[in-house]
Amino acid sequence: MDMTTLGHMPTHFAHDNVISLASARARRSGGTGSERTLLIQASNIQADREVHRQIGVDAALALTELHKVLGIAFGVEDDSPWFFANAGGRKLDSTTCVGRVLDAGGTIIYIWGLWQFELHCLETYPRDSGTPRALCIGGSGVFTYNSDLDFDLAVINAELTGTDTIRSVLTHVRPEIIDIVDRTGVFDFIPLLQALELHRPTPLDAPTVRLCRSLPRERGAEGSDAFWSCVLALSCLGDRELFDDVITSTMSALGWVADDGSPLPAADITAACTDSLAVLEKFGAYGRDLAAPVERLDIYRELLRA
Repeated sequence: MDMTTLGHMPTHFAHDNVISLASARARRSGGTGSERTLLIQASNIQADREVHRQIGVDAALALTELHKVLGIAFGVEDDSPWFFANAGGRKLDSTTCVGRVLDAGGTIIYIWGLWQFELHCLETYPRDSGTPRALCIGGSGVFTYNSDLDFDLAVINAELTGTDTIRSVLTHVRPEIIDIVDRTGVFDFIPLLQALELHRPTPLDAPTVRLCRSLPRERGAEGSDAFWSCVLALSCLGDRELFDDVITSTMSALGWVADDGSPLPAADITAACTDSLAVLEKFGAYGRDLAAPVERLDIYRELLRA
């Protein structure tokens, strides 16, 4: 299926989108129950402008680490004195874990030099081992002295994830997946791929490996993007709701939209790669009659590995 079959056209707004795959996976799987992610709205309000960031952070991060995360997210790089305080103005111990001083609905203050930020916790939810320790999921505005720069979510998350980690993970990944990460700027794919341990050998026989390597059967750009979006979503081992969320978000981030400009529905996305999904269904890696998770993961690893 080529790009014109369904009449969809790429709109190239990938860097305006974000997909929190690991957070969604943790939210739906329930995580461990003891490890949690905090979704924080961080804001700096000035007379002439407002700068906001929405950041998901591990509740176990020390405030010293949160200080570094905020510096990256806001693009503030200097050695000015800094500290955190509670809503009443009392300074907080910088070695304290953020989860001890901030919970859903709570607020703390962050002072960095002349800048003051309000950190409001919008919600908390369980996390799993694949969830990034810190990820910026949205924001707006830049500081006055950085007014020539744009808010770039991809650059922020690349720095938060770490260049060495990204490079290491992507050495084991197919070029098509690297292309998706590059085009979407969604670095939440990195922890997912890291958790899959693509370097691990699989017990698949030679015919199965050859069939996996022959996919996708679709040769058009849209069908290929749809298939790899589905594979990434299936690798989360979530329910149908999570699968639909991930494929619609991924295709939107890749710039594919319906004729009226609205996001592609999940049914259209799976229809764009139906031949390849039929192959996965024979393996029990897609559809209603699913194989055991460990068996499915072997298929997904073989599909995704370089």
